[in-house]
Amino acid sequence: MYSFSFASATGVEVDTTSLPPLILEQMAAGAFRSLCQHLAARSDQVANIDIMAVGGFCRNCLSKWMVLEARALSNSLRDDANFASMFSGSTEETPSIIKTLDAMGYDEAAQEVYGCTYQDWKKRHQKKSSDEQLRRYKESEIIHAKHDADLLGVKGTIADVNLNDCQKNLSQKVLVRLQAGAFLSLCKHLRERSDAVQNIELMTIGGFCRNCLAKWLVVEARKISSEISANAVVSSYFYDQQQSVIEDLDAFGYDEAALLVYGGTYPEWKKLHQKKATDEQMERYNGSVAIHAVHNKELLAVRSKGSSSRQSVESKVNDTNSKAPIVCLKQPAQKQSLLSDVCCEDVDNLNGTTIPAAVNTSNSRKALKPPSGSISLKIAILTVSDRAASGSYETGDLSGPAVEKAITNYVEQINSSFNDQNTTISHLKKAIVADEIDDIKQTLLRWSENEAYDMVFTTGGTGFATRDNTPEATLMVLDRECQGLMSWASMELTSVQPLATLSRAAAGVCGNTLIINLPGNPSGASQVVELMFPLLLHAVHDLRGGR
Repeated sequence: MYSFSFASATGVEVDTTSLPPLILEQMAAGAFRSLCQHLAARSDQVANIDIMAVGGFCRNCLSKWMVLEARALSNSLRDDANFASMFSGSTEETPSIIKTLDAMGYDEAAQEVYGCTYQDWKKRHQKKSSDEQLRRYKESEIIHAKHDADLLGVKGTIADVNLNDCQKNLSQKVLVRLQAGAFLSLCKHLRERSDAVQNIELMTIGGFCRNCLAKWLVVEARKISSEISANAVVSSYFYDQQQSVIEDLDAFGYDEAALLVYGGTYPEWKKLHQKKATDEQMERYNGSVAIHAVHNKELLAVRSKGSSSRQSVESKVNDTNSKAPIVCLKQPAQKQSLLSDVCCEDVDNLNGTTIPAAVNTSNSRKALKPPSGSISLKIAILTVSDRAASGSYETGDLSGPAVEKAITNYVEQINSSFNDQNTTISHLKKAIVADEIDDIKQTLLRWSENEAYDMVFTTGGTGFATRDNTPEATLMVLDRECQGLMSWASMELTSVQPLATLSRAAAGVCGNTLIINLPGNPSGASQVVELMFPLLLHAVHDLRGGR
């Protein structure tokens, strides 16, 4: 049966709060409205394409999640008579609710999210995307939300109503359910991208992050508590539970809200997924303070210890936490750290030393420390693409710059993470050739034999298309092939991108130059670089005789 439940959405085995589902639904709906209001107030500063690039979702996704929730609710009302009677209040109202839910489409949902039609919002606020924005958007496709086009299709029409005002078409009860469901979809979306989507990037681009979602839940709990206390009609819904519900709402704090949003405690999530902020990230974060969400500290403060039922639930949750990790968390937390007044960072994370994380894989893998000492690298990047070579791409070559960025970012991370190691790039060269075996071969030979680069990365031409010739050209050049490196990379990346198994990429040594084939997709190429780079540093170290 269709039901609203944080537990089912997060995968937590026990309920993490004693609050009734009706209250949790109201809280989630309120937090969703707070997010929409936050984004509406920043329509000129926060572009959809930028949120999509760092978070994999945007205002349009919020709208579509509401529509998908409408379809799920409609199906349950149609298929489950008991649920329909309970939800609608009377069997006579059910057909009308179903008809309205089936007729609700993107336009109606967008009205709720944008505060006006999407077309009106776009005319007033949307700017033409720059080449850089388009590049980042395309590179981030792996984290983008996917929406079922069939479910999003409208199944009927809403007659004799103003389609520009969704609240006239849907009862408040139904609207709250759709908003709450969309909020759960957002939380689930972010949990599934815990490694790829960092809080600090969300805050910099959108002015909010997962912590803000949790805090909006707390603020909504305070509002509902005050409303139950002051409104006899509202309090009548809970009868003899009124006092315990108020106590539990007043005891609901950030830690409990974060458990619902993250699917585990924030310290646990942070240790497993949060990366050390770079100087560039901190600079951009500090420069975006004007759009950051501001939260009322008085409202966020816990007001009571809660009812006895709440304490019983806490005992069950603590017992569950001691036995197994929660939801997407890969390992239990070792210790907790104190949050600073910066919403998305803490003192430990800003000052501590962490090993840079590579792409998320299904297996827990120990990070490899780079070789000690100083190492200066000459690196070349060769984009292999007929279309890039002919200038057919409007945005130009995206893969080469993506590989360059991944390399320079990783070098910065390891230099800031290890005191006994210093890696520099003395020279970095990029070139583009067509998918011609001879062109690829001659470039690789020139870079390895004549120009003596330490590492040469190719990107593109590793698939099964007729013109995918990069591995063949590479094997003609190599003195010694390293099959294990590419097999390992393919295995590690399969959990992130199943198509990685189909790569025919080769790697090995020509003279004293490492040559590595990368995929043509900018995001995939970047992931392989992040995964391999520590190993490649050790390989260069060996090629130089341990120097």
